[in-house]
Amino acid sequence: MWKYELGTVADLADNTPKKGKWKTRVLKAVHSYWSDQIDSLTPLYSTLFFLRQDKYVPGKILPLLSLEYTARESERLKTKVRLLTGTYMLQTKRKNFNQYDINPTCQMCGEENETAEHFVLKCSALYSVRQSIMVDIERQWGAITETSFNTLPVDEQLYILINSWPTLKTFLKTHLSTEFHVFEKHCGRLLYGLDRTRQLLLVTNASQRPPRTKHTQKTN
Repeated sequence: MWKYELGTVADLADNTPKKGKWKTRVLKAVHSYWSDQIDSLTPLYSTLFFLRQDKYVPGKILPLLSLEYTARESERLKTKVRLLTGTYMLQTKRKNFNQYDINPTCQMCGEENETAEHFVLKCSALYSVRQSIMVDIERQWGAITETSFNTLPVDEQLYILINSWPTLKTFLKTHLSTEFHVFEKHCGRLLYGLDRTRQLLLVTNASQRPPRTKHTQKTN
């Protein structure tokens, strides 16, 4: 009762509410407490960066997860959810959560550290996959906002591709609109295509490396 600011036991004994009113009061207090806790703690976790603009509402799910997806779209959604929750295993993340000395450089292009921004928007090894789908994303973005997606800062582009509703809600009445669904479908295609190509390239690169000898194993 102290935690959820429901008064004291003495107060409750002196003025005992009816069961229905008490249940409503407790539920409201618990929801209010945890909403404030989650909203205040989310910015402190780097893995939840792409959820920082979403206010937690008990009983409600994220708009991008509330759409009716086909089986194919649902499969593609997995990559987006991993990026959204900071659980997609890029080289920089492997380095941060590994006791061994992991090279954070992108294993596909070798140009810079493999961050979410590099993977989604910059990696030259994924250029052909990215450009073919970005055309559809840019077209749909223009139809909704009447602005150019390409003129946005890179960090804002990345945020929108992973979690678009906090930005698009100023242009659309509801997250159940067809326009939002189409935009999310294209974003899902992009992230899934990048992930699939990345996995294939990593396997190919690994198979082309010279086999490790006993000498190199001992040295390493």
